[in-house]
Amino acid sequence: MNRWGTFSTIVTATLTTHSAKDKGFLSACKLSARMADRLFRRSCSNTKRRWSKRVAEVILFTLLGMSVAGCGSSPSARFYILNTMERSTSTSPLTIEGHNVVVKVGPVSIPDSLDHLQIVTLSGQNQLRLDEFKRWGGDFQDSIQRVLAENISLLLPTDQVYLFQETALMPVDFQVMVNVREFYGELAGVVKLNADWTVVYHGREKAVIAKKSVLQENTTGAGYQAYVAAQSQLLARLSQEIAAAIRAKMQQ
Repeated sequence: MNRWGTFSTIVTATLTTHSAKDKGFLSACKLSARMADRLFRRSCSNTKRRWSKRVAEVILFTLLGMSVAGCGSSPSARFYILNTMERSTSTSPLTIEGHNVVVKVGPVSIPDSLDHLQIVTLSGQNQLRLDEFKRWGGDFQDSIQRVLAENISLLLPTDQVYLFQETALMPVDFQVMVNVREFYGELAGVVKLNADWTVVYHGREKAVIAKKSVLQENTTGAGYQAYVAAQSQLLARLSQEIAAAIRAKMQQ
């Protein structure tokens, strides 16, 4: 293989190493490389061949430079999850008539403005910002429900806590329903949770507890890690209010 053939092979192999998201750009690069190669190979005279080779080398060097620059400038997405509270062993199990209290959590609803894979932050008083490369590791609404359920199971505590879509193995004593109205804030600022919540007690006499919680938490840093940590802390505080309402009802 001559020097030109070796060069063309190296450039083509380099272009092929790109990720799938650059397919459009790479296809154009490979097509241009093939056209340049044909231009060189179809030249008849030595003069034309030398001229075509110079043109082809310039084209391929330019495409290679663009390709390498494109690889370095493409940011990668980061994924985040909400955290549950730390487990405590100091609280005794909460029981009703000899069995652990059974709690079902859900449904949990969120506004359309929060129903995105991208993490939503507040930019100014009336503008929401969605970062394309800062995303939730799962469905945001499902994550809120899961974290609330886990927190409540630790606070009461009981191992009989079910999500709304799950089938409880025993009769449900309490059902928790949450309507999130606001759950965002500014990076390196204050995060706010505004939620209406209802606890239905399925005892001898059915009772309903309906309350509203408006909570705020300062972030401890400037990035998304601190922002998500503040949201997790707000869910912990909301869980504490709900668990306290359940305990108060049982003590009546």
